[in-house]
Amino acid sequence: MTSLLEGKTAVVTGAASGIGFATVKLFLQSGVRGIVLVDLTISGLEKAVSVLSPDERGRCELLAANVTSEDTAKLYAEKAFERWGRLDISVQNAGIASERVGILDTEVHLWEKTMSVNALGVFLGIKHSGKAMLKNPGGASGSIVVVSSQLGLEGAPGLSAYSASKWAVRGLTLTAAEELTPMGLRVNSVCPGPIVTPLLDVFDKSTWPKMAGQTLMNRLGRPEEIANAILFLASDNSSYCSGTTLKVDGGYAKFG
Repeated sequence: MTSLLEGKTAVVTGAASGIGFATVKLFLQSGVRGIVLVDLTISGLEKAVSVLSPDERGRCELLAANVTSEDTAKLYAEKAFERWGRLDISVQNAGIASERVGILDTEVHLWEKTMSVNALGVFLGIKHSGKAMLKNPGGASGSIVVVSSQLGLEGAPGLSAYSASKWAVRGLTLTAAEELTPMGLRVNSVCPGPIVTPLLDVFDKSTWPKMAGQTLMNRLGRPEEIANAILFLASDNSSYCSGTTLKVDGGYAKFG
């Protein structure tokens, strides 16, 4: 255990699995005082935290909610303040992988669902986490970390909705950084490459070796490797970073 986040409080969306839960575990190991875990179901959250130690579970607040609701974003910021009196870190990680289908065959409902979770959810998270951080005792301070994607830097056939949503949140990150940094907050994004999480299931597993081979490291990434990047941007170790896009992709060349 380190003390990198000692005394700090956090919110992580999409916290029950994958990159989100890897981030939760790393934050707890790094001394975070308290953390609000947000995901769709309480059963998923309870299953996730069941592997934690009693001390770690005691520092967790669970919230089952949909990130596309503005009330949700207000609520998780309020929960941090109610229990710990401040909000220092907000990790906007919740996202879904859209069905792999070409643009000409993409249904509007698929587009809207993907954009709602992946882009609207992040917008609401930045908005209400930012408002909360401006009220922190001792003055405005805080770090917001947005999980975008390698597909927020390029395109991929059959994933127009997903790619557009990840470009959107990367642009939102840059705009938020310009607006909020002068107020005392930092806003940065992480762009993971192909990581072994449930979201990768949108690709047929027979294509995974090809994806791994398109990285310079010749392997797929692990959620813990993205969590390490998120920890850096969340902590004071990145105190001179705002508006940064951090690629963590194993030297990934191109989705194919």
